Amino acid sequence: MKKQRFLFALFFLLVSLNTLAQAPKPVGPTPNERQIDWYNQEIIAFFHFGLNTYEEFVNEGDGRTTTSLFNPTALDCKQWARTLKAAGIPNGILTAKHADGFCLWPSAYTDYCVKNSPWKGGKGDVVKEFADAFNSLGVRASVYLGPHDRHEHLSPLYNTTDYRDYYAHQLTELLSNYGPMWETWWDGAGADELTTPIYTKWAEIVRRLQPQCVIFGTKNSYRFADVRWNGNESGIAGDPCWSTIDSLSIRDEHAHIKDLNEGQLNGDAYIPAESDVSIRPSWFYHSEEDVMVKSVAELWDIYCKSVGRNSVLLLNLPPDRRGLIHPIDSANVVGLRKAIDETFHTNLLEDAKVTAKNPRGGEYAAANMIDKSPDTYYAANDNATTDEIVFELNSPKTFDCLMIQEVIALGHRTTGWSVDYSNDGKKWTVIPEANNKQSIGHKWILRFSPVTAKYVRLRITKGKACPAIHTFGVYKQSALVSK
Repeated sequence: MKKQRFLFALFFLLVSLNTLAQAPKPVGPTPNERQIDWYNQEIIAFFHFGLNTYEEFVNEGDGRTTTSLFNPTALDCKQWARTLKAAGIPNGILTAKHADGFCLWPSAYTDYCVKNSPWKGGKGDVVKEFADAFNSLGVRASVYLGPHDRHEHLSPLYNTTDYRDYYAHQLTELLSNYGPMWETWWDGAGADELTTPIYTKWAEIVRRLQPQCVIFGTKNSYRFADVRWNGNESGIAGDPCWSTIDSLSIRDEHAHIKDLNEGQLNGDAYIPAESDVSIRPSWFYHSEEDVMVKSVAELWDIYCKSVGRNSVLLLNLPPDRRGLIHPIDSANVVGLRKAIDETFHTNLLEDAKVTAKNPRGGEYAAANMIDKSPDTYYAANDNATTDEIVFELNSPKTFDCLMIQEVIALGHRTTGWSVDYSNDGKKWTVIPEANNKQSIGHKWILRFSPVTAKYVRLRITKGKACPAIHTFGVYKQSALVSK
């Protein structure tokens, strides 16, 4: 009897120890709370709107255009916000001042702004209408205040010290008077003269007035950046695309486009990539491009190569001269959301039996990868940087897409992985597009020719630490985008 009680006690002790398995320790640079929140948004909208909208074939104004040109006839920022809600986009960034220097709010520090336009008799404020509309409909508002200002450069008295203070005043206006701002965008185009000490003053303003605000930085502002440019304007992130990067190597973006696009596995700073692209050929609206709007299939391809490559997609939806998002643009971006939702609605592995070669045990079970919970994940034991996880389905399923997510709060861990399929669990065939991949990060999506299988195997072939996988699934692409 004593022996029996001892065995029971030992059994419950082992079960208890297994249940209390310690969480994996983070490895390398890890994201801050702003960056995790930013990643979870996945798609952010850009709104390029200003004097360039009213000029023919102009996307980069020279700062000389008269303010009298700006006169939207039916500005409705609630229409913008409704478009984003329908498209499942939680955040929008307005170009409050683009490189031409024209300001969409009545700034106290310049006459080159809406107060000297005919719109609303000079009493209008686009930033206020934008922020109020977005906040009222539960969509986040963010702001682009272009560091480079061609209008200010026209003055013979221009110097960087005075401009530093001028910009600081305008940044303070925007971050003090319009409610929460979730991202500020520091474009590097033309801003080579703006040195790190100048950005130091501006960054202090952002952190003091809007501590939750993500800073998009380039060139001399990278020291303060939460997110980086991905090196192109096509919305295509690198393969691999690491969230980490060497903070010294990204100061000259033109010399290190590959580093910006792919990041660096052993980089010393966690500055993930934001992938910007316009739904049209131009950044500002031009009516001749109404027949050149990217289709749902094109947007899906970009989504899979941005969000699906450990990046966030920044998609430009330029308002037209009325001040509205064009119906073609709206329809296509809403179509993208439908394609995303239809594709990822059902993980074909959701009822599979899951076994792992190197399980950690306890609450870090392999089945967590298919449980749909945002709070659970699978982790291997600390002695394993490789692993094999097999998903056995009840019956063969056909799929042409896969998605995998790492636990980004624990840093980049897996650095090599492949996916195979089988119908007997013995003879395996690798999916060519999923062979010898490297980064995972927040989300990695791969598409391929349809495969029918009863078994799917995820092989972690290399890593910096034990794998920590939040989600793994296989899917059938929406008919909206599948060939």
